Amino acid sequence: MIQSVLVQGFQPVSDYPLLRFHREREGIVRETTQRALSAVLLESAPEYILNDACLQEIRRLSESSAQEEVRELPEWKRLWRSLGGKAKRELEHDLRALIADYAQDIAGGFNKQVYNFASQVVPPALSLLLSPEKPLKLPLQMLQPHKLLDSLAERLQVQGPLSHLRKLAEVGTLVCVPTHLSNLDSPVMGYALQAAGLPPTTYGAGKNLFTNPILGFFMRNCGAYRVDRRIRHDLYKDVLKTYSQVILERGYHSMFFPGGTRSRSGKVEGRLKLGLLGTALTATIEGLRRDAGESTGTRVRPIFIVPVTVNQQLVLEAETLIADYLKETGKARFIIEDDESAQLRRVVDFARSMMTAAGAIVIRFGQPMDVLGHSLNEVGQSVGPHGQLVDLARYFWVKGRPQALPQRDAEYMNQTASAIARAYRRETVLLPTHLLASVLWRRIGQALPGLDLYRRLRQPLDLHVSHADLLADVARLQTQLRNKRHHLGPRADGTPEQVIEAGLAAFASYHTEPAAIRTPSNAVSIGDRQLLYYYQNRVESLGDAE
Repeated sequence: MIQSVLVQGFQPVSDYPLLRFHREREGIVRETTQRALSAVLLESAPEYILNDACLQEIRRLSESSAQEEVRELPEWKRLWRSLGGKAKRELEHDLRALIADYAQDIAGGFNKQVYNFASQVVPPALSLLLSPEKPLKLPLQMLQPHKLLDSLAERLQVQGPLSHLRKLAEVGTLVCVPTHLSNLDSPVMGYALQAAGLPPTTYGAGKNLFTNPILGFFMRNCGAYRVDRRIRHDLYKDVLKTYSQVILERGYHSMFFPGGTRSRSGKVEGRLKLGLLGTALTATIEGLRRDAGESTGTRVRPIFIVPVTVNQQLVLEAETLIADYLKETGKARFIIEDDESAQLRRVVDFARSMMTAAGAIVIRFGQPMDVLGHSLNEVGQSVGPHGQLVDLARYFWVKGRPQALPQRDAEYMNQTASAIARAYRRETVLLPTHLLASVLWRRIGQALPGLDLYRRLRQPLDLHVSHADLLADVARLQTQLRNKRHHLGPRADGTPEQVIEAGLAAFASYHTEPAAIRTPSNAVSIGDRQLLYYYQNRVESLGDAE
């Protein structure tokens, strides 16, 4: 059953695995260190592993301008120069120490009091962030928290099979895998879990975010673990994946953004990165090995993957994201037209938008699946395409016992990634800005036929679409989307007139140049074409959801 939850009246979860994290943290670090060390030594000799790490870090740090990183360079050089003269035992000692340092740096933290405080602060803060009222009114609103929550209820909805997910959280470990549009996604997802009555999760966050004293304090105490994306060598990635696997085996609910980074184009992610997501599968295999007596340790609870779509009528970073995307994909065909003053206005507009950005956000939880992409019944059993129960263990048995096989498991994860991508297309919720941008972008294509994307963005064009034509275009698009069973969100499911009004109001509320503008004659003219392309990509990327 699909449910929709608003902010009023939700009950926070009072018991969840993260409550025991502070007691287990050092044990998690030790286990991560030992298991990562054993795994890498099965693949290569310690001097080769250390040599690769040293060379890559020396190269990276030599090119870095950050003072705190430059200070690390001599230490890496000393370690590198010493490798040839050390015995195997010394090399293994150095390797263990390096892995332990990485594990200690990665490991997150959790404090119940800080989490409870953040749980009370996040909804009003999001309400302020999403309210269109003028900043001068905000101090008065802050003294009336119930009004802030009422305001948030109008702007942020949580949808999906929430009762089913709450039941599964009691018998297994949830791995939430949201789409990724904005830097707002992490706090919004934290709120969505709370509003849905689901337990808080661990999640990876860029180490650079922890340098902010306030943000870093809350992240360190609310389940986040540090991911240093500057470090590219295999040893660090192995430690990171081992940490993720260990905490999953211990029953800590987790969240990954499998797209890897924010969607630069605005499209729904189709290609997913499988590094951390793959740890759900390796943790499952380890659980099967323990059940079969092939390995020691506490029982591993079933792991359930939960696709989630984060749907925003406005994306605060849209201008920068689409510019990055076009620059990367267009190469020489993309001509940057912004000057320094435009860049400054963008910074000022972004700051202002934190108080004035209008528009809905819909968080939609999809149907949960097992680590191979099968559906789940009410008690968490895997179900095949024809409704038959599936014995998940049989997929991993080799010669009578469960075993990890890298090539086989990589293919399994590709199948799971495809299942998640299909779920994204099914569960994406389209909002008025997406519909309005889609019909206007089609009009641009009709006015400039035969041109590639980059010429279509640059070619001079004075295009005005009459109100009657726009109403017909929106109505036609709504019918197409409904026939394909796509979800239309607040006001996008209303009359074409409501879609147009809501889309124009949203575009006018934030971006430096609106993507679309109403003219005195009640027609609509084209504004920022890059933004139109960005927002219409949400519709274009859906295709025919399966």
